[in-house]
Amino acid sequence: MPSNTGLNVKGAKGFTLVELILVIIVLGIVSVGVAGFVRSAMFAYIDMTERESLLREGSFFVERFTRELADSVPNSVRITGDANTHCLQFVPLNWNTYYLNIPKVGDTPAVVDLVEMHNDLQGLTYVPDNNDVAIVFPLTPDHVYGVSNPANADDVRVRSILSCSDDDSDCATNADSDGVVQLTVNDGFFTDSPARRLYIADSSVSYCVRGGAVYRHESAISATQPLFTSGGSLMAQHLSNVLSPSPALVAGAQDPFRLLDSALRRNAYTQARFIFTRDDEQISFIKEVHIPNVP
Repeated sequence: MPSNTGLNVKGAKGFTLVELILVIIVLGIVSVGVAGFVRSAMFAYIDMTERESLLREGSFFVERFTRELADSVPNSVRITGDANTHCLQFVPLNWNTYYLNIPKVGDTPAVVDLVEMHNDLQGLTYVPDNNDVAIVFPLTPDHVYGVSNPANADDVRVRSILSCSDDDSDCATNADSDGVVQLTVNDGFFTDSPARRLYIADSSVSYCVRGGAVYRHESAISATQPLFTSGGSLMAQHLSNVLSPSPALVAGAQDPFRLLDSALRRNAYTQARFIFTRDDEQISFIKEVHIPNVP
């Protein structure tokens, strides 16, 4: 009887060395192609994420800046800076209202008859304090910041508010019988407003671009514009604007702030240009901000 314990290899099949090498080569080519596709998709996702992040950061800041600047005292924007820092300053509007009459320079008592400062939509009443100032018919930043005019020392359109009173001596009650309150200021105004508008404010705000970032500063209303080279609240990063030594004077420059004077067919407005750059991504925002209030 023949033994079947031996190994029968007759008819057995397998891969030759050449076939194995060909399979390895094919798999290598496929792997390289798949890896390249995955790598391209990964880089595209990273680029898209970076772009969206930069867009969100820039959009949030520009919207905040635009809203705050638009709600400011008319003609209060002024710009200063050097090759390292550019600052735009304006005076936020606490309240604007109408008056019936105002005192002129030298009048005694210096009392403004003012429409009661009550907002029926929000149910709010604004009550000025001793830190507030009243501004009437500002045509230039000098009028807002109280810069003295050597040619006319009496040309003053901003006055300190001393008190506010009505029938019950409390402006917050809205209890005046005729809806008119009395605002006592430290002196009369040089002129009145054709629209009888009066603006109330108490401080100034500066947005300063330096070191690739934007910072927000608050300061008193002063004749001299401050140039903040440190401090402040960080508002945005990754700015790549190239600052010129004379801000807003070089046509086509990358200066973040420009103030364009009024023309026959438009009012003055502020142009803001912010260039955000991170890695290889760059996004530019250009906004024209018009202040809706008129003196």
